Amino acid sequence: MLIRTLFWILLTLFALLGMGLASAYLYLNPQIPEIQTFTNINLKAPLKIYSQDQKLIQEYGERLLPITYNKIPKTFINALLDTEDKRFFVHGGIDLVTLANATWQLLINAGEIKTGASTITMQLVKNISGASEIRFIRKFKEMLLAIKLEQALTKQEILTLYLNVIPFGKHAYGIQAAANTYYGKNVDQLSLPQLAMLAGIPKAPEAGNPINGPVRALERRNLILNRMFEQGSINKVSHRRAVQAPITAKVHDRRIDLPALYVAEIVRSKILNRYGRAAYSTGLIVSTTIDSHMQIAAENALIKQLNLYDRRHGYRGAEASGLRGTQAYLAAPLAGFPAAWKTRLNKTNLVGNQHPAIVVKLYQDAVDLLTKDDELISIEWSEMRWARPYINVNARGKQPRTPSDIVQVGDLVRIEPIGQGRWALGQVPSIQGAFIATDPQNGAIRAMVGGYDFRLNQFNHVTQAKRQPGSNFKPFFYAAAMESGLTAATIYNDAPVVLPGGELEETYRPRNSGNSFRGNIRVREALFRSINLVSLRIILDYGPEKIVDYVRRFGFDTTDFPRNVQLAFGGGTIALTPEEVVTGYSILANGGAAVKTHLISSIQSIRNEQIFSVEPKQRCPHPCDYSNPAEQVVEPRVAFIMNSILADTIRKGTGRQVFRELQRSDIMGKTGTTNDADVWFSGYTRNLAATAWAGFSNNSPVGNREWGSTTPIAIWIDFAKQALPSPSASVLQVPDGIVSVRIDPDSGLRTSSSDPDGIFEFFRAELLPEQQPVKAVKDEKSPYQQIF
Repeated sequence: MLIRTLFWILLTLFALLGMGLASAYLYLNPQIPEIQTFTNINLKAPLKIYSQDQKLIQEYGERLLPITYNKIPKTFINALLDTEDKRFFVHGGIDLVTLANATWQLLINAGEIKTGASTITMQLVKNISGASEIRFIRKFKEMLLAIKLEQALTKQEILTLYLNVIPFGKHAYGIQAAANTYYGKNVDQLSLPQLAMLAGIPKAPEAGNPINGPVRALERRNLILNRMFEQGSINKVSHRRAVQAPITAKVHDRRIDLPALYVAEIVRSKILNRYGRAAYSTGLIVSTTIDSHMQIAAENALIKQLNLYDRRHGYRGAEASGLRGTQAYLAAPLAGFPAAWKTRLNKTNLVGNQHPAIVVKLYQDAVDLLTKDDELISIEWSEMRWARPYINVNARGKQPRTPSDIVQVGDLVRIEPIGQGRWALGQVPSIQGAFIATDPQNGAIRAMVGGYDFRLNQFNHVTQAKRQPGSNFKPFFYAAAMESGLTAATIYNDAPVVLPGGELEETYRPRNSGNSFRGNIRVREALFRSINLVSLRIILDYGPEKIVDYVRRFGFDTTDFPRNVQLAFGGGTIALTPEEVVTGYSILANGGAAVKTHLISSIQSIRNEQIFSVEPKQRCPHPCDYSNPAEQVVEPRVAFIMNSILADTIRKGTGRQVFRELQRSDIMGKTGTTNDADVWFSGYTRNLAATAWAGFSNNSPVGNREWGSTTPIAIWIDFAKQALPSPSASVLQVPDGIVSVRIDPDSGLRTSSSDPDGIFEFFRAELLPEQQPVKAVKDEKSPYQQIF
């Protein structure tokens, strides 16, 4: 009778349990998401930005490096499963043994569970869903989903998915990202204690990682090693050695191949505006138009030449003097370097190529310095004697005689590497610079450097600094005048000009650089020599309004441009960025087609799905079969003649230093200087256009010995030596309707083939000059010309 009663009681209990589970299933099943939510998840991956040649420029957001099952070390799988889920490969999503054990603990410990019952599959469900309901309801849902997930995926797929999505702290998601974050290498290169350390982190990703909680992490690692030994996954010797191993983890920076931070920030901003903050975690892969070789060349050139500018203008002194601990060190140098010195060095960042260092000893012909790497180095007198005191941009103090005239022990200074383990005294330049190079055929940006160092100044001078372009602007309005009938042989009088002033009836006397005058001069020579007064007369002849209207074709916003003779000098209220200037020169370089700069070439998802692909307007040859041809905005023959003149600028004008250094006849370009505050050089070939600028952020003068032909042209040359594409087979393609005739250089008129002084000039066929009947004799004109 008792047995029958117990039987019916147990049967009733099992029936009630079955009914309860069935009721729970019927209640919870509609609330849980479809299983596809878990089998087709989007991995939480960072935004990655690449160069055209697939060099990683920057990575933003959570760190994830996807890994496949066959790449996960067996040792790590053992470490994880021996501790978290030793029956993973045999259960169906719920481990009934651990579940029963957890239930028993719940009953005997008054609701407290000391060991978890979650399987790897259940943990995966929790990590993906992020559910936050009451604990028991959440657990039942996890169990139900785990069963479904086990039916949809193989064990290997579940484990792989789990090890790609779980957090490991320090913005690392997945085992591969964790290995690179804490050890700087892939997971298959880690040792046993390192693998065990990683296996313990997911239990408490932030508080239990070896950086934030080293004691807790070490205890967890050793627990995992003990479990591995108990399960027979490792032998006694391996266990003993691993338990005794110290913590070797530290945070490793992301592996960046091409740290072009100005480029990265522009791309990041554009992507953020388009996709919102989700872009940081959805694994977008952005390919840019940047050429890594050109980018490196541009950055090196700009840093080098801004350093040299700074040297020419004198030494501004140590960044800090008499650092804390200096007096104690001087009193007892054998006691070692003060801790305060090392602290200060660690807090002082590298800027450009200028490393921080502290002077520790002076000699008659050298100094010893302590570096950030705790290394003691020496600088010879020859590498610091340049440091005459800075007075202003046009003056320096007396030549120093010994190192003590420049620095003292305890000074924080900057040093720069000069090769073969040698160093020179340096300083962080106060001047700024910018450089941009583009493909003139489609506007693709190949290199961009927005300043000396992004970490010092995030303002991008390429895209944000609107400055007066000076003579760099001249080719654009010369092109305007040529489209209206001006020729390269037109004669202008380079003589002083007196213009009326304002209400006070004062007069305005513009002048040339150097205050010299050449008399009658052809337009070609006036431009390649950058003669201001000829430029002024062209503006007066063709009218400021007409000029402003035309230069819009180069993509300039002319809203604030002056409608007066300031156009001739690229001054007044003309303000252009280096990006806008190089766009204008790109249009000349390609023969007159309106291309626009662009930086992003494509955007892909983490699954390699194409999200965006640029279709830039391109200069189109004839016949044209491009889908997106650029509009012809400059008459091709005018562009050809302008290019031929700007080639003369390089061969024998203000840019001749380029020809001396590079010995290339396919380069064209123009210098520019404005009121001693901005200096420019724009140079180009058919394959590449590049603009360099230098100046102070506050528009203060750069010095009366600085022009476009100093720092900017030197930046351009250094870049070109490393990165300028090889010369084209044909330097300039002559368009239809261009003729070349012999002219008299003094009158600009056609002359006979027998004229020994005759030179050849290009003309549009309909604008050929008249034949000169008799050799012209130069007029002796008044040195002043009144223009009212």
